Amino acid sequence: MKLRLAKVGLVAVLVGLLAQTAVRGVAHSDLFGCNGCHTPHNADALPGVPLWNGLETQTTFTMYSSDSFQGTIDGQPSGNSRLCLGCHDGANPDFAWMNPEHAFGADDLTSSHPVSFVYDSGLAVLDGALKDPSEASTLGATIAEDLLDGESKLQCASCHDIHSSGIGDSLLRGYDYGNGHGPQLCRMCHLK
Repeated sequence: MKLRLAKVGLVAVLVGLLAQTAVRGVAHSDLFGCNGCHTPHNADALPGVPLWNGLETQTTFTMYSSDSFQGTIDGQPSGNSRLCLGCHDGANPDFAWMNPEHAFGADDLTSSHPVSFVYDSGLAVLDGALKDPSEASTLGATIAEDLLDGESKLQCASCHDIHSSGIGDSLLRGYDYGNGHGPQLCRMCHLK
């Protein structure tokens, strides 16, 4: 009986270890650790974000603006962009280790790729240089399914995938942004 219980216990331990390995294999948390974004205790309840550690940006940003941009950008970062900027606004003292090149000040979103705007068929037609989001992406489904959030908005995680570290520079989704490869990511949405 004791031998049988020992075998059952060993199997439970192995399953637990394999499950953790599988989660790490999917989440690729090896560069930053999971606890930058997730916490097992006292997590905030945030829809769609399991065990969120509660950091959201408190910085007031000046959002992207351009005469050639045809979309309507939210007044402040929304969705996962707000969560990403919880660390990348450089305001959280717990993340003082972050390279200052990866922190966004209040005016830095004015010159980066726009985020927190609806990317839909209407915008694609109005802009004339964007693909319709119902078109295939190079990641396996459509642009809308692979790159946009539940509100059809383009966000930081549209291009950057924290759970797939090692794929590309700056955690760019699906591509190494090095010589000759960066344009492939951009051309998932842009015609030029």
